Amino acid sequence: MKPILVIGRHGQVSQALKATQPECYQVDYLGREALDIRDSQAIERLLDQQGYGPVINASGYTQVDAAETDKHAAFALNHLAVQALAEHCGKRSIRLIHLSSDYVFDGVFDGVFDGVFDGFLDEAFKGELDKQQCQPYRTTDRPNPLSRYGESKWRGEQAALEYGQGHACIVRTSWLYSPFGHNFVKTMLTLMRQGKPLKVVDDQWGTPTSAMALGQFIWQLIQVTKPDPIYHWSDLGVTSWYEFARQIADSAYALGLLDKPANISPISTQEYGAAAPRPHYSALDTSQSQAILPAKRWQDNLIQVLQQLAKEG
Repeated sequence: MKPILVIGRHGQVSQALKATQPECYQVDYLGREALDIRDSQAIERLLDQQGYGPVINASGYTQVDAAETDKHAAFALNHLAVQALAEHCGKRSIRLIHLSSDYVFDGVFDGVFDGVFDGFLDEAFKGELDKQQCQPYRTTDRPNPLSRYGESKWRGEQAALEYGQGHACIVRTSWLYSPFGHNFVKTMLTLMRQGKPLKVVDDQWGTPTSAMALGQFIWQLIQVTKPDPIYHWSDLGVTSWYEFARQIADSAYALGLLDKPANISPISTQEYGAAAPRPHYSALDTSQSQAILPAKRWQDNLIQVLQQLAKEG
């Protein structure tokens, strides 16, 4: 196989890819200092000079709230740069694996979210889901993003598939965390160690996903001869940000990452007042992807990441 290019070097996905990379692959990890994918000519020169095989785009604008006022920066990286990358890969018959987000969906299921989740915890929510026939999003469901960030990711998906000439593949994922970079788990641990009371949103539901598991899936996907245009990958299960935070606190305390139990209370999306709207439900149907690699429960992957952080001190 020709050498593989991973666009991104310092983000959590690129670092997770490096940590899970099979030894048999030759891989170059290029950060923005080596390749700015907003520079179409730079992409073209690199692909011609290096003769890469698969390209994995692990870069992107990820500041969901900031994108509401910094639309041009978000679309430059998540849409226009992806279009140029897909076009250059497509012309050279190079497979492109591009990462996207659950935030391309709106989380609305025919009125299901008219307050029915207020006050419910995880098990009650599961029962309510069954009653309301709310199902995880399939790869064939049509996106309808609520935020500028979600719109930029959706436009990037469309560009990749349109300009990739059949060589582009989208991998949507959700609520990423890892031992690397900036993410919800590491932010929560920092705040919990400060000992201050925390308020976490309890009416947004989805699936926490270990970037390490995502990396393992992508390396397996590389081996698929004829991949589908779109895949969904996440850990297994559905929870809220509040329940996720509680699990982080309980597991971290048990592992000695916290000196005392954390003080966490639930808050609504409206009370929290984030700049960008977010889907109330954005779980992904990963059955198609699990034919490639079986997934694990989000709670189990969380413990593995926390254990790694505990070893690192």
